[in-house]
Amino acid sequence: MFTAVDALAHDPRPEGAFGSTDVLRIHVGIYSVMYEISDQQVRISVIHLGRLR
Repeated sequence: MFTAVDALAHDPRPEGAFGSTDVLRIHVGIYSVMYEISDQQVRISVIHLGRLR
């Protein structure tokens, strides 16, 4: 899971990511990662990391 989150630094909008332009969500195994992208500062902030039900 941490590898997938680290990969967001190189590709913040990977295939399979969904959501709005600035707030996206990806599924990594049984986990869901919600994160915010700020292109102006090249910053990715993980907002929520939770287990899928």
